[in-house]
Amino acid sequence: MVVERVCGGRCWEVALEGSLLRIGGLELDLEALSGPESCRVAVYAGADGAPTLEATDWLGAEVLLPGRPLEAVPAGEQVYEDEEGQEVRTPAYEYRMAPLNLELVQVRLFGLPLQGEQGGEG
Repeated sequence: MVVERVCGGRCWEVALEGSLLRIGGLELDLEALSGPESCRVAVYAGADGAPTLEATDWLGAEVLLPGRPLEAVPAGEQVYEDEEGQEVRTPAYEYRMAPLNLELVQVRLFGLPLQGEQGGEG
């Protein structure tokens, strides 16, 4: 995981345990949030300065998640009869998303509002 401080000032603390990312007091399950396409998760500062996923006037962090390609996983055999009545067995596969590559996760931290500062540009 790469953590980047985009501007100065006070920022939330970031910690990664397995696929659980903690930004300030907010916990994000990166496996659940990620999908086959890359995506961006915005984390905002609430009125009390705590991190929230609900949009406010202050963006405190963004998490950039890489896409998770589909991979074929063996799932037993398919059995059917061919034109001559012979039983044919072929491997069967399920398609699942590959595990999230945590090394490709990027967290961008932005300066947080001063205590008591509301709204504003950021």
